[in-house]
Amino acid sequence: MDSASKDAPVERQGPNIRDHIDGVKFRQLAPGITTHPLVRSGRPCIEGTGLKVTDIVTMKKHHQLEEDEIAAHFEIELFMVKDALNFYTAHSDYINTDIEIDELNDEQLAEAQYGTRPDSLLSRRKPVS
Repeated sequence: MDSASKDAPVERQGPNIRDHIDGVKFRQLAPGITTHPLVRSGRPCIEGTGLKVTDIVTMKKHHQLEEDEIAAHFEIELFMVKDALNFYTAHSDYINTDIEIDELNDEQLAEAQYGTRPDSLLSRRKPVS
């Protein structure tokens, strides 16, 4: 690869996706960031994916990954990560609140032992023969 093609900007192509679900169009919030009430509960996502902006921000802030590492982890293009981080910069209060809500939900599910059966139910179960 010659140096001219290496330094050339990445050509942005819109993802090959539907422009609506059940007759409701996706709403463009910012370059590369969309929302739809039936996709991730209407949370801002990277266009053409179900990947939430909060997922990118969490990897950057809490896991301290670089942008290229995040792109590799989620198998997306680097410009998509940058779009998400740019959206976060402009809407940090909203995204930080969304992250806090996710963390509270995770804590509540862990406390409730969601997905586990109480021992009292297991002790009444008949052995499989």
